[in-house]
Amino acid sequence: MKKTTLLKIISCLLMGSYALHAQPPTHVVFVIEENYAYAKIIGSAYAPTFTWLSKQSYVANFTDCYAITHPSEPNYLELFSGSNQGVLFDESGPDSKAPFCDCNLASSLIQKGYTFTGYSETQPSAGWYQSDAGEFVTKHCPWINWVGGSCADSVPIKDMLPFAPVGTYFPDSNHYGTLPTVSWVIPNLVDDMHDPSTASVAIPNGDAWFKTNMMPLVRWAANPANNTIVIAIWDEDDYSASNNIPFLICGGNVKGGNITSPKINHYSVLKMVEDMYGLTECGSSSGATAVPSFWVGINSINQPANDVKTWPVPATDELNMNITASSENKAKIGLYDITGRLVKEMLTELKPGDNNLTINTSDISNGVYFLNVTGDKINVSRKVVIGR
Repeated sequence: MKKTTLLKIISCLLMGSYALHAQPPTHVVFVIEENYAYAKIIGSAYAPTFTWLSKQSYVANFTDCYAITHPSEPNYLELFSGSNQGVLFDESGPDSKAPFCDCNLASSLIQKGYTFTGYSETQPSAGWYQSDAGEFVTKHCPWINWVGGSCADSVPIKDMLPFAPVGTYFPDSNHYGTLPTVSWVIPNLVDDMHDPSTASVAIPNGDAWFKTNMMPLVRWAANPANNTIVIAIWDEDDYSASNNIPFLICGGNVKGGNITSPKINHYSVLKMVEDMYGLTECGSSSGATAVPSFWVGINSINQPANDVKTWPVPATDELNMNITASSENKAKIGLYDITGRLVKEMLTELKPGDNNLTINTSDISNGVYFLNVTGDKINVSRKVVIGR
């Protein structure tokens, strides 16, 4: 073996951050539906959008996925935190024992420098969490039980937003790149198939809502360059003992097709996201059956993974960035407000490895913003706060 070849091999082995791996998704978007079994959705004339979607080449259709229990709220808590937290029935508002201090998906992401937002349709206002309001119900928003605490696993109230108006809260189709790392979309009681109880009405309602509101995002995610997955999953079936639910993962870096085994559940799905981002496995997600491999990802062989770090927190007159690029790349750096309006933009040429840059924020109002770094080979978004 040539000496130069041996040196290259040794170099690659020693460079831990350059190990062979596939990058995780830049964005994961959950859409939580309600109360119907797999057989009532996939293949049903009542659900043409979900049936069509399950057959696409960029969609993994898991046929052997199960909810943990009945009724709704414990399942949401289990998918969010790996435990029902002692909540066995549906409730309005936070549980009497709240705020909880147990591990959960949102806080785990935040502790690792990632971002999370829960978007709820017809939520009366940003940060609303104490009570139901019309077709908005708190039992479908598990994060409300971690608000107001002082422990490391508390969830910031700013991460609970209404879904609409789209473009004000949930990004419009021109700004999907500003999505948080992980988000949950909670349709209201009519649009998630919960109401009315008649399947011939409820299922078409939910299917039509998904087609109108989520299919533009699914089509965007189907482009591998956007490195995004959209997950459609149900909280429970229509109260059978088996509790077999639909579970679809959509994205351009997904290996499509029916995945028929092994048997997985909500804990498995939580574990999947935790493992993607190297998070602590919460509650019963630790030891849960792993979701079978579906992720092709963007290969990052012997190259650093794309990443963006920002400081200080909050930023005052300057926002500093460390952008780790996997390759030489022309990139656009955009700073967007919470309505999706572009407030700052700069173009730059990134070199492989670390790139240190600064944006002047002295003329920007205090608030929450999204920093989006995009190019042919990079698409990373981070939530930033400006405050003085």
